[in-house]
Amino acid sequence: MKMTTLDYVKSAIILIILIFGLIFTLTTTNIIHCQSVGQSWCKLYFSIVGRPRILVVYGSDGLGNVNKLMSILQNREILGLSVQNQNIDYISTTNYLEKFKMVIVTQARTMSSDQVKMFFDYATHGGILVWTGDAGVASYPDDKNPSDYNFPNAGPWIRIDSKNEIINFGKLISAKYIDNFCNYTNCSSPTNGYVGHLKADPDSTITNGIPPNQELHGDFALVTLINNTSTFEDLELDTSSNLIGKAPEDSKGLGHVFPIMIRSGIGKNIIYLASPIEYLVDSDNPAFASTNTGTNLPSTIRNMFEEYFGQIR
Repeated sequence: MKMTTLDYVKSAIILIILIFGLIFTLTTTNIIHCQSVGQSWCKLYFSIVGRPRILVVYGSDGLGNVNKLMSILQNREILGLSVQNQNIDYISTTNYLEKFKMVIVTQARTMSSDQVKMFFDYATHGGILVWTGDAGVASYPDDKNPSDYNFPNAGPWIRIDSKNEIINFGKLISAKYIDNFCNYTNCSSPTNGYVGHLKADPDSTITNGIPPNQELHGDFALVTLINNTSTFEDLELDTSSNLIGKAPEDSKGLGHVFPIMIRSGIGKNIIYLASPIEYLVDSDNPAFASTNTGTNLPSTIRNMFEEYFGQIR
């Protein structure tokens, strides 16, 4: 049967609807990000679903400063985001986390294995997880010990939850924790001390604008990279000298180059920052006077959010 002009129009409309539905679904599930399609799609998508909801989760110890992070995210000169924050002790289910497009975890060194499992599930279900510093490297005394389950020397990011499920969180974020840098070597100051020069991957859309020899100041989590097929290392730090390990097997040293920003997962929806966001953004503005780190990378942090949500300002 010969197709009429109307038939072609109907077919074209159906095809457009199918393509729109596919792109909409992929964006909703974070397999692709709106910026990958274009800024016009970002505007259209978020006009349909509403502004992306972002949650900052914090605890009571570890690297990071939740008050400073909130100031940075809400500062109109940097991002101007509408962000909620919540203490980790008041979050009990992954369902709560899944209300948010992005979850940022800072200042949360100590957490239970079940709490770690919540974030693990959130990320594996497609949420955008930003894990920072030494979050989750300390457990509670009543948490199960991985060495009792044939995981000797597993490291703090392998946990056993209350249902005896193994949580390989280190593999999820593509990082193995060693120690905090300022616990490993003497820093002139945990907040102000110079620790090395940043080196950005030239192919990174987030960090490629960082100038050569940009200094990093302040403490950070010392980690090694776990290579997965989806792993991309946007940013690393050169300390200029070989770090000699504490353990006998590390007597030859750990090297002098360490990851600072790692992205992994489908759609690169899992972001690990060894130096928390609030340690990477600073200025002379009085709002940032407390715990000054001396490192000022607001455009890089803006790039990170725009990678996932399109142009913010």
